[in-house]
Amino acid sequence: MRRVVAVRRLVALAVIGGLLLAGCSGGGGKGRVYQAEFSRTIQLFPAAHVRVLGVNVGEVLSTKVVSNGVLVTFRVDDPSIQIPSDVKAAIVPMSLLGERYIQLFPAYTSGPTLASGATIPLSHTAVPSEPDELLQSLQNYMGALDPNTVTQFVDNASKVLQGNGTRLNGLIQFGSELMRTLSAKRDDLAALFVQLDKLTDALATRQKAIGTLIQSYNAVTGTLNANRAALEGTIQGLNDAAVQLASLLVAHRKTLNQDVESLTRTGRTLSKNVDQLAQTGHWAVLLFQAANRAVDYDHAWLRLGNQGQELAALILLRLQERLAELCLANGDSQCGTMDYWSRSVPALFCFQPSGCGGGSGGGGSGNATATSARAPQSGSPSYQASVARALTRAMNSSPKVHMAMKSQAKSSGTTVYLLMKKLLDETVGNPDAAAGSL
Repeated sequence: MRRVVAVRRLVALAVIGGLLLAGCSGGGGKGRVYQAEFSRTIQLFPAAHVRVLGVNVGEVLSTKVVSNGVLVTFRVDDPSIQIPSDVKAAIVPMSLLGERYIQLFPAYTSGPTLASGATIPLSHTAVPSEPDELLQSLQNYMGALDPNTVTQFVDNASKVLQGNGTRLNGLIQFGSELMRTLSAKRDDLAALFVQLDKLTDALATRQKAIGTLIQSYNAVTGTLNANRAALEGTIQGLNDAAVQLASLLVAHRKTLNQDVESLTRTGRTLSKNVDQLAQTGHWAVLLFQAANRAVDYDHAWLRLGNQGQELAALILLRLQERLAELCLANGDSQCGTMDYWSRSVPALFCFQPSGCGGGSGGGGSGNATATSARAPQSGSPSYQASVARALTRAMNSSPKVHMAMKSQAKSSGTTVYLLMKKLLDETVGNPDAAAGSL
């Protein structure tokens, strides 16, 4: 009895001392005093530590039972420690069965602070589970198990696993390897997830277009389904045609092989002689043009002797026309007349018995058959060269025609004089002989 009374006195003295300490602290002692509401406080006594990030910053002053739990009064002694306004408090055991301390978290970084004398509400506090509660929960769980059901489960598991230990070990090993592979590829998997997320976002923004595409596809498939019979008939017809064509080719494959071989040989021959064929065609055109000029279809005669206009005169007149056309094509109307060429090159184009007057070309005076005492002998190479020179001078007297002929001569690697000489050789041959036949 005496021992109980002594214990009661000690508890009363401890409570009175705590209240005095609390009163002293709240009444202007060192540090800032705060309060916190907990659902319960087991083994939390006055003078217990108050910590921030594991560092002691104060102590518990008192604990008081209230209607909804326990109100704990504590003090923060370090003036440099700031408490955030949204601070939380938890009772943390020092050991499994030892005393507890209050942990304040999170630590202050920035923003408003908790005013001195403020109370941390019950929603911002936490109390650890007690060992006896854990043991009681485990006892309740184990007690709720049916021994017969557990025994049956163990027996069934034993039967299922009997003889399958190797497979079970393989499964565990493969699962472990799978987890290691997935862990090694976590960056790739993360990138894959990112790309899938981008794809889904893109598809989400293309919902209207995808809907239109699906509707169009539906319309096409509906049209195909509606015309299925016609399509089947067309496909069947194409199949029959292919079968008939194949049978025809098979029946005549020998003849076709010979024809293809002949065509191949002909094509190769034409390819080898394409230049000769082109040249032959060129000369054939000239031959038929000359024949067309030599034949008078209206009177059904050849233009030879005294039968109409002579062939030589036609050739010279055609050459004279071409020269006049050359002047007109280059924008020079002065030399674009046949009289100009008759005056400029009288040895070639003057057909008047009385002769032609000397022109700018200086081809000479008189008709084609009349030559001065100093003129070269008719029909000689020097005579032909003099006619070519006169034709060249007539060309050079026109700047535009001269530039055109000079450009053509440069591209052919020759001179204007040689071009004129070649022209005469390919058209009238000996100009003296052609003029003398008039």
